[in-house]
Parts: sequence; C-alpha cells; structure tokens
Amino acid sequence: MTGNTWEHRLDGAQSVDEVVAAARDFLARLDPQEIMTLPAKCRPPPKIVDSDDIGMYAYDLVRYECDDRAAAELVHRLAHFFSHASMQIGRVLALERAARLAHRDALDEASARGTRAVSQER
Repeated sequence: MTGNTWEHRLDGAQSVDEVVAAARDFLARLDPQEIMTLPAKCRPPPKIVDSDDIGMYAYDLVRYECDDRAAAELVHRLAHFFSHASMQIGRVLALERAARLAHRDALDEASARGTRAVSQER
C-alpha cells in the first residue's frame, strides 16, 4: 500500500476483514459531536461487523445524498468512503473466488494426470 489516505488503505486491503477494520478506524476518528449533526438516517450503525454492514450503510448514505441535494459535507464524505469500501469488498471477493477456482482447476488437472498415468500403467 502506498500513500496514507483512507482510499489507499482500502485499495490495499487484501481481505474483507481488512476493509471492515479500515471502516471501523475511519468511524472511530470522527468527532462524536460531528456524528450527532448527521440526519438520523445517515448516522453510522452502532457496530460495523461485516461486509453487509458496510454495504447497507453505503446504500443508506448514497440514497440520502441522492434524495437531498443540500446534504452536508460529512454525509458526502461518508458516502464516498463507504461506497469505496463496498466496491473494494467486491474486488476482494472476486479475487478470492478466482483463486479458489484456479486452485480447483489445478487439482482437477493433477487428478486427471494421475488417472491417465494409472491407466497407462495397466
């Protein structure tokens, strides 16, 4: 990971757990008074536990932002961060799936070679 912005931290995340940890840290650095200025629908959930929490919060923020053109700067900043986090989770999950498929294909190929070798010995 290069750079030290929140986007860099998200982009460098190699797992869903790393994205969730970044989201928790991002929220922990917000001033509680600042959070109280948010519309009720835009306040963060009490806990960010998993990717579903990030996705739902991103959706709520973007939806509110789209519904109200005069949304506060904080709503926009939160929407940007959590949308980016949600997209990174999608990337991480796609990479994990591709790695699992490649591993499965390699095992299938090794098994097929083993079966051919046994058949040729007979």
